[in-house]
Amino acid sequence: MDSSFILIIVLILLLFFSGFSSGSETGMMASNKVKLRNLSKKSKGAKRALNLLQRPDILLSAILVGNNFANILASALVTILMINFFEGRVLLGSIVLTIIILIFSEITPKTTASAYPESFASKSSWVLSRLSLIFKPIVFFTNQVSSRLLNLLKVDIKKSTESDNLNTDELKILLDLSLIHI
Repeated sequence: MDSSFILIIVLILLLFFSGFSSGSETGMMASNKVKLRNLSKKSKGAKRALNLLQRPDILLSAILVGNNFANILASALVTILMINFFEGRVLLGSIVLTIIILIFSEITPKTTASAYPESFASKSSWVLSRLSLIFKPIVFFTNQVSSRLLNLLKVDIKKSTESDNLNTDELKILLDLSLIHI
């Protein structure tokens, strides 16, 4: 088989993986935990998704490691192809790859996942659980470095997680809104 054909096949697989990663990120982070908990009674995928969401920092880091790896490797392959076949027009290859990544590996998967977050999270959970294990050393290292950098910048990550919790007034408003729609 021609090496260029293999490069193109690998490039396509990397773009699919990048799309999977982007969609999984959106699906997992947009999932309603109450809906997932309800689905977990019948679905192993929903149960796995809930387990993964117990450590969103590790999950998100694993997804980002995989997505960045795929996109950077795709860029390197496009560079090789552009040098070999298009007289080194690497800038053109970068522009085309950026458009392809935006359409097929970012916008489309994220839009789909945001429309069906629990379904996307449940279906992607098996692969994501494996990726979390595979990338565990890299995730640990990057999270350690990030935490230290955030400390140096005096960013309190506990405040960001506290802002997710509803206070009494917000809960009353939510309850009032739900009663209006009944």
